[in-house]
Order: sequence, then C-alpha cells, then structure tokens
Amino acid sequence: MYKLINSSIIIVAFFASSMVFFACEEAPKAIPSPEIYLANQDAEIEKSVGDSIILEPKITYDIDASYQWKKNNQLIQNNTRILKDIATQLGRLEYFFSVETPYGADSVSIPVDVIVLASFTELFPENFNNDSSWTGTIGEPNFIYKDLLFSSQLNTDSTWHGFGLSNIHSTKQTEEEIPENSVYNNNSSENVFAVAKHLNGADQEVPVIKFNDNSNHDLKSIEINNTTKGVFLLKYGNNDFPRMGFPVSTDPDWFKVTITGISASGEVTGSKDFYLADYRSDNPKRDYIVEQWTTVDLSEIGEVNQLHFSLSSNKTNDSGEMITPQEFCIDNLKILN
Repeated sequence: MYKLINSSIIIVAFFASSMVFFACEEAPKAIPSPEIYLANQDAEIEKSVGDSIILEPKITYDIDASYQWKKNNQLIQNNTRILKDIATQLGRLEYFFSVETPYGADSVSIPVDVIVLASFTELFPENFNNDSSWTGTIGEPNFIYKDLLFSSQLNTDSTWHGFGLSNIHSTKQTEEEIPENSVYNNNSSENVFAVAKHLNGADQEVPVIKFNDNSNHDLKSIEINNTTKGVFLLKYGNNDFPRMGFPVSTDPDWFKVTITGISASGEVTGSKDFYLADYRSDNPKRDYIVEQWTTVDLSEIGEVNQLHFSLSSNKTNDSGEMITPQEFCIDNLKILN
C-alpha cells in the first residue's frame, strides 16, 4: 500500500512538473507591426536650393523589414531607411516612406519646402555695426535684396517711409530710453530685420515689396513684430496717444497691418490681416499686444508679384487719421517659387 501511494505521488509530481515545463514552453510573444516616428515630428523641414536633404525616420520592430521611398509620387530606387537627396528647385517636395515586415506595415508622408529665405541677416556685419539702422538713400526710391525691390523714401529733412533696415533689439519701456527703429525683442544685434513705416493719412504711400522679374511667385510666410516704441505706445500711451483698452478705453480697440497681394498684371490676388494689437474680445484676458516675432501664413493670398503693407486702426483723430504707431517690423520672408 505504501508503495502504491508513493508511486501515485511520483506520477502526480511528474505530471505537475510536465505542466510547468509546457507552460514555460508557451508560444512566443507576437511581434508587433512596425511603427514609424520622426524626430521633431511637428517641425517643418525647410531647405534652400543646393542644400542636402537627409531623411532618417526611426522605426520600432523593423524585423526582416523592407523599405520604399517615393518623391512627388515617383518611386525612388532606394531600399534603405535613410534617404539622401539634393534640393534642386524651389517649391514643396512630398516624400513618402513605407516599411513592411512579416508582421505588418506603416507609412508616413514627409513634406520638405525648398525656399528662398529673405532674412537680411547676411547683411551683418559688412553693412551694419552693432545696434544701428538705415532708413534709405536720398534720391533712391528702393533698395534691392534677394531680387526683391523694397520701397524706401528718405527725404532731405531725414523723414522717411517705406522700408528701412535695423539690427536694434530692445525691450525698454521708458519712452526716453527707447532706441529708434528697434524691434521689441532680446535677440543679438547680428539679427538684421526690416522696419516698415506707413505714414498716417489716406493719401500716404504704403510700403511695397516687389519681385524684380515682373513674374508671379508663391509665398509661404513672413514674420512680423511690433517696434519697441509701438509696444510702449499701445500699452501705456503718451500725451498724444491714449493707450489701448481698459481702463482708459472701453472701445473694442484694434491696430492691424493688412498684407495685399498684387499680381504681375496688377490684379489683387488676396489679402491677409494681422493684428498688432487686439482688444475686441468681450473677455479682457484675451486682449493682446504682439511682443514677439510671429509667423504669418501668406499661402492664401495666391501667386503675387507685389506685397503691399497698410496699417489701420479704430483709433483716429478728428480728421480721420490714425493715431496709432506708424511702424512695424518684418523678417524671414519665405518664397516657395
């Protein structure tokens, strides 16, 4: 009897150990499908003509993977994960990357914009000392930069309108200490930008940027900011200009620049409003004054040969003339073709 019980125990132990063994020998875990991700996925990729384009997507679970690249819907003879290309012409390039494994597939589109960047920065230091500005040359109605004509009118009494250039950055808000032609910003003086001046009055000329080839071009964007003096006047005012918004004013105050596109044939292609200050909201917490470089999308104004910049505001004097600042700053105009 003892032997029978002992044998039964041995048999039970054997089956138990067998179950543990087979449990350890379960089917291997399923390998997931591959997944593509990009470093700085939300960042735009921009290049100039002649630049190298290197695209290197990361992939999870790329076991026994095969890859495929397309450029503007055309298959590229490249079966690797990394693509190297050259930007040969202006415009948008649409790259398409796909990966396939025995366990699934994934794909992603990667747009690359090949642009002309009008940033003015290369004008420093040959044309500018630290913290200096230039507002035109008497007798010359414009200056040329990157095959663009910028209207510029300097008078013998030193008054001016149109576009000037500056590398003066300041956030000072004591009126007597604010540098002339400065942008409200803390960047270094190596960053050159343009100052636009549209004098108050209905008959005053607006600042104009014109392509020198008399052809139409697609634009991507431009960056705009207030001058340091503009921020001060909008925020605090002075004897000639009451500040915007509550408590001085309960009006829905606003101050904006309108960018109008003109084709080579002289037709208006579209326009874009950008508010340099906006106090129209019923919620005072949403009122604002622009105090940093802000990107303005220009794609919706169509193909243009000229850009006209005009200032307007609800704040006017008895003659209907605007009493808000007459200047603002631009930088980094991006041209697609």
